[in-house]
Amino acid sequence: MERFYFTFGTDPAYPFGINDYVEVEAENLEQAIHLFQAVHPNRPGSSCVNCAFWYSEERFRPLMYQYYPMPPIETISVRRRDME
Repeated sequence: MERFYFTFGTDPAYPFGINDYVEVEAENLEQAIHLFQAVHPNRPGSSCVNCAFWYSEERFRPLMYQYYPMPPIETISVRRRDME
């Protein structure tokens, strides 16, 4: 399993704030996006994922230490989704 990180900007329509991030555990990026969308659907009439950016763990680690010192506001896992 890999970890992916979804971040948010200042738009109040995002599900979380600019200092928050969601961690998604999935087999690949495509699955991570689908899992994220299952919990936080795209805005009505939009084909855009309801976040500002997403990152692989490798790309997010340096940002995490610098800008996101808190734990994720939410964790979504393919394992958790399988149990529901």
